[in-house]
Amino acid sequence: MDSAMEELGKKVGGCFAESMGSVFSMLTGRDFAITPKEGVLVDHAGITALYDGPAVYAKVQYTKGMTGPMLFAMPLREGTMLVDLMLGGDGAPSEELAGDSKDALAETINQSMGSANQALSDMAGETLSISNVEIHASTEAGQSMLEELLGPGPFFDLPLETTQESLQALIHVLIPDLLSEQMKRKLGFGEVAAPPPPPEPVGAPEPVVSQAPAPAAAPRAAAGSSAPMGAPVDTGNLDLLLDIELPLMVRMGQTEMPLGDLLKLTPGSILELNRAADAPVELLVNGKQIAKGEVVVVDGNFAFRITEIESTANRLRSLA
Repeated sequence: MDSAMEELGKKVGGCFAESMGSVFSMLTGRDFAITPKEGVLVDHAGITALYDGPAVYAKVQYTKGMTGPMLFAMPLREGTMLVDLMLGGDGAPSEELAGDSKDALAETINQSMGSANQALSDMAGETLSISNVEIHASTEAGQSMLEELLGPGPFFDLPLETTQESLQALIHVLIPDLLSEQMKRKLGFGEVAAPPPPPEPVGAPEPVVSQAPAPAAAPRAAAGSSAPMGAPVDTGNLDLLLDIELPLMVRMGQTEMPLGDLLKLTPGSILELNRAADAPVELLVNGKQIAKGEVVVVDGNFAFRITEIESTANRLRSLA
């Protein structure tokens, strides 16, 4: 395995280990330790040999920034134990994963991917997005099933050693070769270094230094040098960014609840938010608050009336 793949394994494995450890601990209320191991290349046969018994697979699909599937694999027994802990149990194993348990595991992987993707997006300098998580439980992971889920190999296998007081398991992150190549490019691993400049020829004549008087400074340069200290920065280039679309959200409030309560929600359920009825509503752009106001109705549609707003300079800084 080349050095670029090793570096990719350390970075990506570390992101997933940190995000999954944080999400697992938050959802179960118990301490999880997840340690990334050295990545290896495997084929379909190698994936089927990861576990002796039944396994559960969580598939995600990159849809923005990169394209291609990724698979999380874990033993079915430990997967059901993890879900039982998340639903408030003591970590009892089950022979199958269905219903609320399946939904709970999908939401767990989805949150873990969201956290890890944020770190990967920061490293890549652009947004990386995925589709909803799909859960596949199988007593036998045959080659045809794996080909349907992941496509052709080989695959980069990143093992994550997962340890909790009553649960120990290896969770494998399986990345197809085409996706791992995209990751290397996006994260800047394996780029070819620019060749060094050619050496100076031996015995080359020294350049002749002109003794001509220096030309007078151009009027534009002179004007620039006479500008007072602290003059406003030229924002002419800002026009190039004005057509960029940014997500805008009106937030009335927020709350937190255990995953078990979330899965019990039905039509008619009421969620109490952390905001008084007469408190202003927040306007967020790209996830950052820039204004406050109130919700109104215009021509039968909800609308937002601004009552407070940051200055233009503050808004630009907050969106940087």
